[in-house]
Amino acid sequence: MTVSRTVRVVAVLALASAVLGGGPPLAAQTIQGRVLDDQDDRPIVTALVRLVDAQGEPRGVSAADSSGFFRIVAPGPGVYRLQAERLGYDGFETPLLETQNPEGVYPIDLLMHRAPIPIQGLQVSTERAERELRLMIGMNPRSLRRAPLFWEEIQGHIERAHDLSAMMRWQNAGGLIVYETTEGPCFSVRARGCLAIYLNSMVLNPLFTDVVPLDMLYSVVILYPNETITYPQGAVLLYTEAWLR
Repeated sequence: MTVSRTVRVVAVLALASAVLGGGPPLAAQTIQGRVLDDQDDRPIVTALVRLVDAQGEPRGVSAADSSGFFRIVAPGPGVYRLQAERLGYDGFETPLLETQNPEGVYPIDLLMHRAPIPIQGLQVSTERAERELRLMIGMNPRSLRRAPLFWEEIQGHIERAHDLSAMMRWQNAGGLIVYETTEGPCFSVRARGCLAIYLNSMVLNPLFTDVVPLDMLYSVVILYPNETITYPQGAVLLYTEAWLR
């Protein structure tokens, strides 16, 4: 991940008194802003933004909408970095951020630099992806009731599927039902409630589901309820190529 040289900070960055014990505990900490092209301030639609702590552990994830806007709720006061990725741009990472704001809202814009798309870099082997998935879900992905979708198959859907929901409808097999709700798309197995959606192992707000760019997904895994010990309630697992490297 390349460390960005440009971070546009809209809020004042300072030591958080709550972290130091000098004030009352804050409510949920919201980090939000826009992901923009550093040359012309054009919104970078569907850029994936991750919040990680000082040790690099993921703490939240979002995807930029049509105006480049993202929002991540942090688990609480602390020290974090923001990371962003999008095809056609260098990987992005901010310096460590410690912020304090009476409302607990930290506005920050992320400026990404254009870069040629390394086509060869997208070719993570299916064998390696299967090994990584096996570690993540605790079983061989080929033994699942529904075979995972990998990069080549996802690419075949890009021309006819505008978003993840549309692609999943094309893959409508084995009792999977896709429908819209006020809280975003619902992926349901035989109408037994909505499956949780994870992007690179982080829970994804359903409202952002269809903002996730298909051209950045390397694998889509559907887990049925009681199919794995790791996800007993079932899940939709989305992984980008960078995550599987």
